[in-house]
Amino acid sequence: MLHTRAVTVLLCSAIASLANAQIAPATYWVQFTDKSNTPFNITEPSAFLSQRSIDRRTAQGIPVDEMDLPVDPAYISALLAAGQFQLHTTSKWFNAVTIRSTDTLALDTIALLPFVADMRNMDPNKPGSRRAPEKMPTIEPSGKSSFYNGIYGASFRQIAMMNGHLLHTLANARGEGMLIGVLDGGFDAADSLDAFAELRARNGIRATLDVVCPNCDVFQEHWHGRSVLSMMAGKLPGEMLGSAPNADYVLMRTEDVYTEYPVEEENWIRGAEFADSIGCDVLNTSLGYTQFDDSTMDHTYADLDGATIRISIAAGIASRKGMIPVQSAGNSGFSNWRYISAAADAIDILSVGAVDVNRQVAGFSSRGPSADGRVKPDVSAVGSGTIGLGIDGLRVEGISGTSFSSPLTCGLVACLWQLHRQKSAHEVMNAIRRSASHFDSPNDSIGYGIPDFWRAHLLLGGDDLTALQAPQFFNVYPVPFTDHLNIELFAGEENTIDLELWDVLGRTVLSRTLQVEPRVYQQVHMEDARLSLLPNGSYTMHAIIGGRAEITQRLVKAP
Repeated sequence: MLHTRAVTVLLCSAIASLANAQIAPATYWVQFTDKSNTPFNITEPSAFLSQRSIDRRTAQGIPVDEMDLPVDPAYISALLAAGQFQLHTTSKWFNAVTIRSTDTLALDTIALLPFVADMRNMDPNKPGSRRAPEKMPTIEPSGKSSFYNGIYGASFRQIAMMNGHLLHTLANARGEGMLIGVLDGGFDAADSLDAFAELRARNGIRATLDVVCPNCDVFQEHWHGRSVLSMMAGKLPGEMLGSAPNADYVLMRTEDVYTEYPVEEENWIRGAEFADSIGCDVLNTSLGYTQFDDSTMDHTYADLDGATIRISIAAGIASRKGMIPVQSAGNSGFSNWRYISAAADAIDILSVGAVDVNRQVAGFSSRGPSADGRVKPDVSAVGSGTIGLGIDGLRVEGISGTSFSSPLTCGLVACLWQLHRQKSAHEVMNAIRRSASHFDSPNDSIGYGIPDFWRAHLLLGGDDLTALQAPQFFNVYPVPFTDHLNIELFAGEENTIDLELWDVLGRTVLSRTLQVEPRVYQQVHMEDARLSLLPNGSYTMHAIIGGRAEITQRLVKAP
């Protein structure tokens, strides 16, 4: 038996060790007063911006200004010398840093430093346990297009719904020469999976950055960013093709998927500034922030005005620096919150909601408007059953969330801008909004609607190469059908199609002539009361365009 005094000493020592082990460094945001004595100068931008970044500004008439200047290194050094502080991130846009420390006495003195303007705690009372990573619903791939099956596989519909396949095939624009920054929570195994083999072979991953853990490997962290990347860069012949398969990418981990604190917004700002300096053209963010593990730090709906929350302000700055930020709207449509998340409220970016393959708004998709009444989301794309790599990275699946409608759109934004490099980021975004299905009557669910990237191409002054193409059918769905049919086609110079539906005995049970728009790819939605009255079973649809193209397809009527 131990002596009583010895037991007491050992017990106190153990308690002290346990307490020290549980005290994690707190993260603080510190903003400086000025950049007056910085060694950098806006007349020599190559000292802090890449040539590609400078060229992007020059092409759009955007001057290099004080906001582009790095944080004064002398201020950073003096701050770190004031205590046992670890530098986490810097932000030139906000003239600020984030630091980590358990040195509470020294932290109390920071506000007294003459060059410190403001200081805030980013993760008070950080819990020791971690949240389990989210899971996403999966849907088996379906509805492959026979015409484009060899190119897109099951991903054709989500691309064609926005006429992205016309950019790819008619304009030969698949993202060549464009640099896309992806800010996410990790890109697990993207350096080895077959879906990215071609991307790696051409050195298409130009840079990586882990802001959360600078000594970690983004390719060993979480699947979410890898699934997001697959929507843009993935290529598996006959199974899927991303929306910008030939673009180059910068992969940045800014999200700690196991916790939720405002420091992750500061991480995003660091990533966005890195993307700016390296010369990215387009940014995809499939992240959003409303509520945190410490509820006292939650955002309110009133904050979502594009000018209050720092990540939203930063997204607007990224736009003003000549990039196009594409941002998921959020998945809160079914929750009490319901609204978009930051930074989807940012000014002059493209926030993206979710629809299904039948163009119907997904119930989970977050709603607008922004707190100051702007239309949000800006546009919507397939986010319910979007075809991409699933959780294990080994299968192509239908996966759901605005996390996936955003990159699907982002890739096509890059392809469109590839064709119109003389246009500014603002002009390209404006054309995309104007091209969308609900531009004349936007609402808080679908925003300006589903964009038509071929129409946006024409609005920007592009040539309409579809006029050179022969009529053709692509797909008929849904299978099984109930009370309507959707027919994907290109009508050539014709303005009508003739359609008949036959039963198993070859009898005509429905005959229609439908009006179509010449010279554009389109999806004709046919509702007919007679369809719902048909007995369940097998049918054959035969359609013809002006005697020049026809399709015969087996269909099934369901209850």
